Amino acid sequence: MPAYKDDQRGTWYAMFYATDWQGVKRKHKKRGFKTQREAKEYEREYLSKSSKLPDIRFSEMTSLFMEDRKNRVRSSTLKTRQNMLEQHILPYFGNRIVSEIDNSDIRAWQNMMLGKKCPRGKSYAPTYLRTINSALSTIFNFAVEFYNLPYNPCHKVKSIGKKKADEMKFWTLDQFNQVIAAEKKPVYHLAFMLLYWTGMRSGECLALTPRKIIHESKSLRIDNTFKTEDGEDIFDDPKSENSVRVVSIPDFLYDELIEYIGRVYEMDDDERILYFKKGAMNSELDRIAEAAGVERIRLHDLRHSHVALCIKLGYRSHAIAARIGDTVTEVDKTYAHLYPDTSRDLADELNRHKDGFSFLEPK
Repeated sequence: MPAYKDDQRGTWYAMFYATDWQGVKRKHKKRGFKTQREAKEYEREYLSKSSKLPDIRFSEMTSLFMEDRKNRVRSSTLKTRQNMLEQHILPYFGNRIVSEIDNSDIRAWQNMMLGKKCPRGKSYAPTYLRTINSALSTIFNFAVEFYNLPYNPCHKVKSIGKKKADEMKFWTLDQFNQVIAAEKKPVYHLAFMLLYWTGMRSGECLALTPRKIIHESKSLRIDNTFKTEDGEDIFDDPKSENSVRVVSIPDFLYDELIEYIGRVYEMDDDERILYFKKGAMNSELDRIAEAAGVERIRLHDLRHSHVALCIKLGYRSHAIAARIGDTVTEVDKTYAHLYPDTSRDLADELNRHKDGFSFLEPK
């Protein structure tokens, strides 16, 4: 087990052959050791574990990960993950050997991300930073599970960012009415009314066709979503099994929907009612919010606004989850802070039964 002197630099280096985790014999060289003993210790330690470690670049592991996920997640989810990796993770870790990345490398990357600015010159949102950190950790988990990486280095470093935003933004009914009054284009008026009064996701709304209207019950059948991917318009499967549902709509919204369809000359049963795309709705929402003098919220926040309205009207999580196509657990987790505090009511109820009771009705 020889070590070699680097006369030019005055240090030692190790150079040897090792069989990697795929059974391939490769030459390995590492410089910069102060003593011959350190170089030999490095070689000994490396050889003891080299046959088990994924001695490939992070970019290659990422490709293996994306190939594995290709048939397991929606194409839009996969594309979002790919863009995130290419923008924030691969430039930093792409050429690094997976097994040589440790917790100090993760920490250094996190510090870089915390100081990084988005194209608009602002720091990235805490929730977005948390998502990027999770994306990195997921790849290391994949390497641990399938390629013998001993541990996930992300687990030894506290994650950056936050799981949830500090404040959920939504419009009250008065704010929405103020904004929608500024919308004079019938098709956009209908779009924002549908989003606010049903809680649909924007893709579900854009996928609506006349055939999905159930006239007898004044309801909408939601069973797919519309998106644009690589310049191509696509009708895709819904986000989850819970997303397939029938949503009842109020009479005034049904009337506006039918009136608009009647204005369009010979609309086909399978033609999209709202002919534009998500980007156009975003731009229009910017315009009317500014015109109404109301703080702008995201398009998706109209869904939050609908849920907030339902909670104010007294509906509980089971009914809301069924209406918006989500799970009860997710509704409770996302909107729990909007429900009224019942702890005072419960304490008052207990006070009334201080001297005994035969039966206490649950609230």
